[in-house]
Amino acid sequence: MATSVSQVIKESIQTMKERGLMLTPDNYAEVFCEIAKKNGVIVPDCQKLEKYSARLNDELKAQLKQKNVRNLDELFAFMAARLNSPGLAEYPKLINALVAMNKKVFQAVASLHNKNAKNLAEASSEALNRRLDAQAIDRIKDKWFDFLTDYDDSFLKRLGVYGVKNFSDLRDIVSELEDVLTKEQACEKLVPLVSDMLRPSITDKIDGEIEKVNKILKSDPKLLEDFSVRKNIENLTKKRIELDRAEVSTKVGSLDKVLDGINEQIASLISSSSKSSSQMQFIKNDLNSINLNEDSFEGIRDKLKNIADTLDVEVKQLGEQMLSDQQTIKELQAKVSKLEVELESAKAESKEDFLTKTATKKALMEELGRLEIDFLQQNADYAVCFFDIDHFKNINDIYGHDAGDVIIASVGKTLRGNSREVDFVARYGGEEFVVLLPGFDIAQSIEFADKVRDVLKNSKFLYKDERISVTVSCGVAIRSQNQSQAAVLEASDKMLYQAKQNGRDQVMPKI
Repeated sequence: MATSVSQVIKESIQTMKERGLMLTPDNYAEVFCEIAKKNGVIVPDCQKLEKYSARLNDELKAQLKQKNVRNLDELFAFMAARLNSPGLAEYPKLINALVAMNKKVFQAVASLHNKNAKNLAEASSEALNRRLDAQAIDRIKDKWFDFLTDYDDSFLKRLGVYGVKNFSDLRDIVSELEDVLTKEQACEKLVPLVSDMLRPSITDKIDGEIEKVNKILKSDPKLLEDFSVRKNIENLTKKRIELDRAEVSTKVGSLDKVLDGINEQIASLISSSSKSSSQMQFIKNDLNSINLNEDSFEGIRDKLKNIADTLDVEVKQLGEQMLSDQQTIKELQAKVSKLEVELESAKAESKEDFLTKTATKKALMEELGRLEIDFLQQNADYAVCFFDIDHFKNINDIYGHDAGDVIIASVGKTLRGNSREVDFVARYGGEEFVVLLPGFDIAQSIEFADKVRDVLKNSKFLYKDERISVTVSCGVAIRSQNQSQAAVLEASDKMLYQAKQNGRDQVMPKI
């Protein structure tokens, strides 16, 4: 050991000469420890830096390494700078501020209308007034955790029967209850108005039914919000209108006959406008001969007289107008022809889904009907493949409905691209598609569906430079294995449901 230390001493002095260092105690100690470490000689005095550094926390150790502290002097200088840091003086202030803030929070909680929370808040506030350690703070924290775990606010849900919907704030709950009471008072004010509205103005045939409803509403005005009561009021109102209308129709039967005569005479005037003046006189005489209750129908008769006067003036110009309107009639005929063409185009478009360019559900059912006729008459079998995009709601929620539309359109395009000309592809609704495969047995149909499933799974669906993974599930059924057209569609839907239940991204049944 002495020989080794002696060699270290010699090498240290030689190294200082080579480096041009003055032979001072500090320089000698630094070079000596460096040479000893290099030669594997353990000297306790050279281990003090590591010994003291090991007692520091990880954060301080990292800072020592970053600042390249090499000896005890540099270590003492570093620690002195840390101890003199202004941030340390702020910690007690920060702790006191946090304690004060927690006390205020506990005071606020104690003011809420919850007995258990109030008691716990007061106990916690008292604990903060005493000298605390980490264990005491943990106990307070655990008590609050237990309170939150055991707290059950389901009792507030009972207020839902009174119309309360928002249970997150006590003020809102009280406000909604006040609104309910206000509505109840409004219902009381509406009852007399509803009673007057129901009462017929002419006939008295349903007075008994109306009185029964009035008694129910007076006993409990809130029943105005009940669906069955509102439906009963609606039916009574319709009945009242019909009865009043029938009563009026009976009383003005003679007026209807006169109006029929007016129509005939006006038709005659159209054919010969030169007879206008004499024919209008016949109309006026007929109107004057109406024998109605003066108090109820005098206004009607006056209006009809005015109509006759107006017709007398207008018919004189009828002949000229008919000549001038010939060109207008021709233009209208041309427009009608154009509209007929557009209507046929619209009918054709209604059979194509605008988003996927596949057939609509309506067109699907028509095609299914044609295939059913071929099956019944010629025993021509067909298959139904019911596709559904997996987790489509998640796609809408994450990427938005525009992205969902892009996915639906892409799936429709893939189905069309992988089908034969005789096959029929339709969008059944939402993210569901149906493909009809004439002449396919169950094995061929499952093979087709699985091929489409694999193509979609391995396709790259991009939306705004972001790739979206898409898979589909499919249920398959053939007509010959089912009792009816409706049954084969239902069977494929059941197979689709089974594919979903089995984990999605698959075709059912399995071969």
